[in-house]
Amino acid sequence: MSPLVKGGRVFLEGGFRDADILIENGKIKKVGPGLDKGGERPVNASGLLVVPGLIDPHVHLREPGAEYKEDFRTGTRAAVAGGFTTVMDMPNNNPPTTTAERLEEKKKLAKKKALCEVLFHFGTTDSNFEEVRKADPGSLKVYMGRTTGELMLKEKDSLERHFSEFDHRRPIVVHASDDSPDEKKNLAATYANAGHAASVAQKHGQRAHLAHVSTPHEITLFKKSANTTCEVAPHYLFLSAKDAKRLGPMGSAYPPLRSEQKRITLWHCLERIDCIATDHAPHTTEDKEAGARGFPGLETCLSLMLDAHHKGLLGIDWVIPAMTENPARIFNLRGKGRIAAGYDADLTLIDMKKEWTVDGTELLTKCRWSPFEGKRLKGRAVSVMRKGELLMEDGELRE
Repeated sequence: MSPLVKGGRVFLEGGFRDADILIENGKIKKVGPGLDKGGERPVNASGLLVVPGLIDPHVHLREPGAEYKEDFRTGTRAAVAGGFTTVMDMPNNNPPTTTAERLEEKKKLAKKKALCEVLFHFGTTDSNFEEVRKADPGSLKVYMGRTTGELMLKEKDSLERHFSEFDHRRPIVVHASDDSPDEKKNLAATYANAGHAASVAQKHGQRAHLAHVSTPHEITLFKKSANTTCEVAPHYLFLSAKDAKRLGPMGSAYPPLRSEQKRITLWHCLERIDCIATDHAPHTTEDKEAGARGFPGLETCLSLMLDAHHKGLLGIDWVIPAMTENPARIFNLRGKGRIAAGYDADLTLIDMKKEWTVDGTELLTKCRWSPFEGKRLKGRAVSVMRKGELLMEDGELRE
């Protein structure tokens, strides 16, 4: 029987309309009112918003090498609970994803264990140009500053060569953040890296995407042409240096949380930001206390943005494309990001009235904590479909 998502308010062409969605063989067959003709398997969306399946272009699922923090099963369970149907995993594992063999290993692991779809960014080194050609990935990741793991370009000409040789139709994701604990040095180096990467991208006509923007000036320096895009993680919109101080070791991240003034100013730049990415970076509490940086974010991201909408801070017509259509466009994810005939039947059903309190012990991520512990939020994903198959229904995973 063909699934029929019925009775919801569907996000179509930038706005919500009453419509049903008929699905056949994992694809959307038809969208419109009154599609019930008998013989379909109904999915009740009454009172809910129906949006394209959420896409997170920046996650760290930790497998292989650090499965005690997260793995493909636990990480994708957390993703589905947060409303995501597709996530894109970063390459800074141990060992890093910098060879075609390691990329294939990751793909096989994810195929066995993942609940939602997992795609992979490919890491760059000073010498793996042949491996890039062999792997033929959909995107590259360049590290211009130190972060979790050992990936960082050190040779002066490596960045130029990767930008010159990689398929210009595919994006290169740039980590421009510096790791200096000194705020002035950190910002100066981050700005220099962002500006340099943008110039090299412009020189070669290469598409480039700036990861985890934390200040407005990074956007100005990086977005020099139509080929450049950028993302923001929710923690840079909702947390600042004062929260980092309050949280202690649990409040450290790459880039670091910025001043309250910079956080507020970042809100005024939303129209220049292309997409939202969680930078889901789970660590155990023991690792955090030992200096590990990063936050889990898959299960709180959507609700944080919906709660901000309820408070009048931003429009939902910005939030939905920033978590669906825009990342699909940036990363060439064909058949995803929109609700239209012929597209994958990846759908997220949202209860805008659902209120809940963040409790780390109830999260599905293996690390079981959140920097938003105790925060009351309004709005949550309650059902998720991937290619017409229900992965979550009424808040319960179907495994």
